[in-house]
Amino acid sequence: MATGAKGGTFYDYGPGLAALMGAAGGPAVEIRETGGSTDNVRLVDSGAAQLGLANMGPVYEAWNASEPWVGGRRMTHLRALFPMYETPFHAAALARSGVQSIGMLDRRRVGLGPANGPAEAVFRALFAGLGIAPEIVLGGPSEMARMVIDGRLDAFAYGAGLPLPAFQEIEAAGPTRVFGLSAHEIGILRARFPYMAPYSIAAGSYRDQTAPLDTVAVWNFVIANADLSEATAYGIVRSVLDQPARVAAIHPAARATVARNAVADTFLPFHPGARRYYAEHGIALGAPDAP
Repeated sequence: MATGAKGGTFYDYGPGLAALMGAAGGPAVEIRETGGSTDNVRLVDSGAAQLGLANMGPVYEAWNASEPWVGGRRMTHLRALFPMYETPFHAAALARSGVQSIGMLDRRRVGLGPANGPAEAVFRALFAGLGIAPEIVLGGPSEMARMVIDGRLDAFAYGAGLPLPAFQEIEAAGPTRVFGLSAHEIGILRARFPYMAPYSIAAGSYRDQTAPLDTVAVWNFVIANADLSEATAYGIVRSVLDQPARVAAIHPAARATVARNAVADTFLPFHPGARRYYAEHGIALGAPDAP
């Protein structure tokens, strides 16, 4: 199972999920640490990984071959298994930097996570829409946090399940401002990325956050290669979705890993093994069948 880099939510969520599958009698799952969603869709489509954790933004681009940063070709061996949680895009800066909004990042040094990842694509599009030109730095989430802490970055902008471990690392170093997006910024992103939805980050999601933060979010799903056997896919989905309380203990964001949220996928075909599970539980899926 392709997961993610240290400091991101995938890094913590993946091993917890794999352990849960094994404890429930599912298959033994080997974890492969990656740069995140963009790496994972390529690995799963090629069969180099049978399972992957993926933001549905890169999955949408890969399924439709609509963005060259994903690979420039349709990846037709991807199938959905089950929902994980939503990824809200937000940013963090130490209070001493004076940065309090995306608009204040013009000509500042800002980290956007791994190269070619969802956050890089999203925030580059936002910066272009705003007509600002931050100096962009790329790397793993924990690396970005360290660079904010030691003053080499003015801010780190990213998308991940809440709370983001890398932002908590920054908070541990001193007073921190976590900020979302303005209404204008949300409009720019929703026009550019039609699979995004408005999202509110609840007050208290981070230590120094006293009010809700408006932003946009994209769902994450566990995806599988189309050649995974139906029996194995069904067993994986059942081993996870039949025990929501144990899943919720993996990470705070995992409370959203429940069967009813499968309807959030409207474009990627579900694996037949997953479809069988949802049919047994009376859940009507909105995604089309595989062509």
